[in-house]
Amino acid sequence: MLDEILLNWEPFILKKGELPCLVTYKKHMGGSHLSIVLIANLFLQGSKILFLTAYPMAKDNFLNQINQDSSKILEVSSIEDLENAEKSQAIIIESGNATLFLNAIKSLPDINERVVFIKNIEIFNEEIFDICFNHEKVIISGDIDDCTFRDKIPDNKFKTVIAFNQPEIAIKIKVPKLERWASYLLNDTKDGIITIKNEHQKYNI
Repeated sequence: MLDEILLNWEPFILKKGELPCLVTYKKHMGGSHLSIVLIANLFLQGSKILFLTAYPMAKDNFLNQINQDSSKILEVSSIEDLENAEKSQAIIIESGNATLFLNAIKSLPDINERVVFIKNIEIFNEEIFDICFNHEKVIISGDIDDCTFRDKIPDNKFKTVIAFNQPEIAIKIKVPKLERWASYLLNDTKDGIITIKNEHQKYNI
């Protein structure tokens, strides 16, 4: 069942026009779960997505959030699985399989129509980051300060930044003091405190 995101205590859904989006956080702050709810919302709006995370529990959380039958979802664990993958609304790459993700990015004929979602960006190498960085419809999620390539990130890359703590890198956000599980959103049209209604600590991964 999809959790509800609140911006300044009002319902909020991230739109494709607000991408690219960066969600940055340290462990156990709630950023992982928020990232999954953001991409689940886009999926339920009808967006095609390409999904990669470092760990399988994030995939399980996504499937729980969308609560859909499997006909719209393709789980990919080999290059052969990518044949005709464009017919699926959501393509979920085997957790942690960066090579397979790169193959998908390069081979999918509809890649420019898809929202690329990558979580735990700090786990992956610079090649993954560079490819995602050049994709306009992307959500990059993780501890951006822990990336070895963090100095490559210009402060004007992301239309939307959501931060659970003040990043060390020079990006366009000044994070106020926040309650636990809360984050701060900034883009060209809105800003404020992001929370999830009835936040569950079990998703704090």
